[in-house]
Amino acid sequence: MTSEQLYCFAMFQVLLVFLLASFRLRATDQSSRALPLLQGAICAELFSWLFYFWPAVGLSLVLSLSLSALSMSLLTAFCFKRAGRAVPWWWIIPVGLALGVSYSYFSYHRQQEISLHLMTLFAFLLIGPCFWCFRYLKPNPTLSDFMMAAVFAAWLLICLLRSLMLLIAPDWLLSGLLISQSFWPAVSAGYCIFALTGYMEETQQKFKDEALHDPLTGLLNRRGLANAIQGCLAYLQRQRHSAALFMIDLDHFKQINDKIGHDGGDEVLIAVAEALQKELRQSDVLARYGGEEFIVFLPQTDKDSAQLAAERLLLAVRNMHLPQSTQTQNLTISLGIAVFDADFDFDCQLRRADHALYQAKARGRDRIEFATDTL
Repeated sequence: MTSEQLYCFAMFQVLLVFLLASFRLRATDQSSRALPLLQGAICAELFSWLFYFWPAVGLSLVLSLSLSALSMSLLTAFCFKRAGRAVPWWWIIPVGLALGVSYSYFSYHRQQEISLHLMTLFAFLLIGPCFWCFRYLKPNPTLSDFMMAAVFAAWLLICLLRSLMLLIAPDWLLSGLLISQSFWPAVSAGYCIFALTGYMEETQQKFKDEALHDPLTGLLNRRGLANAIQGCLAYLQRQRHSAALFMIDLDHFKQINDKIGHDGGDEVLIAVAEALQKELRQSDVLARYGGEEFIVFLPQTDKDSAQLAAERLLLAVRNMHLPQSTQTQNLTISLGIAVFDADFDFDCQLRRADHALYQAKARGRDRIEFATDTL
């Protein structure tokens, strides 16, 4: 076995490992539609190296280079899909076919210098968009996405330097081939690794978001609220600014559930959450505490400002237009408010607001009560 065959065998094994690893992913969201394209790209490149085992055999060489072109085309489609964009097959298919035919033709006729220049051209046509998708188009990019973009940039740079070397010194053809062999394992392993870890990072972020958000309304839950305002509380305490904490309860919600069912009750909660959010400032934080209770944190808010904000929330809920399927009696809310500028203990202020809410409900509901005790 020659050294070149050992090189091909090593690449085959590495890609086989990544291909098998890709089937361990369980992508369940929109990005799962891109995974088969990545697997197809890895599989095509894997067999490309397998057929390159016998480069002296014309058919084997043509199959190897054609599969390499297919791999690049599928990789480009994968990148568009991962960026949430429609795959431009009308452009990828002709470019991929042109790459496969021209690359195979000139390589078969031993015109390696031309074939390397063509590879540079088609790399910019196919891999250039891959870089753009992961660097600028993909929503909510992870660290692995930026690393993917870096791998594609390195891919383009290697092809460009190789072509420039051949233009400056055509006799350096062997050096150009050595550049490819030296850097290609890192490029192939790089895009495989970061494509897979990108999925894992998204899964981790999804679990984290689920732990901090209410699944029904999409609002922060109590833990998410505490995390979100921790830094703000520290800042307010240093600057000696006041803040307010609202505890909000939807009045007579049990009767609503009994009348229209739990599904209808869920729709009411979603609608109330949306109505409350519309009345708050961008700096305010709204969370669902549990059941029919909500929490609002308002930084840099004194008692008068808290009174005005609470009145807006009361009015917004009274004037809500519910979906036809959930029409019921007029909705109202009760609010307990804790305004503070000295004790920034979140749990303490939460208890104060909860006690004020209890007073509001005991005094007739659909009203506002301020906490006066220090608990």
